[in-house]
Amino acid sequence: MKISRQAEAEIPEFNSYAEAQKYFAEKYGEKFILANIEMIDGEEVFFYHLILDEKEYYAGRDKLAKDGYIHDSLSFINSYQPIEIFHDGRIHVIH
Repeated sequence: MKISRQAEAEIPEFNSYAEAQKYFAEKYGEKFILANIEMIDGEEVFFYHLILDEKEYYAGRDKLAKDGYIHDSLSFINSYQPIEIFHDGRIHVIH
């Protein structure tokens, strides 16, 4: 289930990346996966995917890995919700 803006407002504040990661992992289990880690302005940012449609998500990832692109990318993009977690515990849920 996608995290709404209202549900996002109810997420507690975190003091660290570890606290935020634990919260989401416990709440969403295997549907919450680490997709990438990037340095932004000298800070590690952890990019997670909250999987909304497992079939479309994994088919899209497989197609991307195999071919390097996806023809029907909208189905793949709509199969997950991105969540960014910063080292200090800040989160950014993409709507």
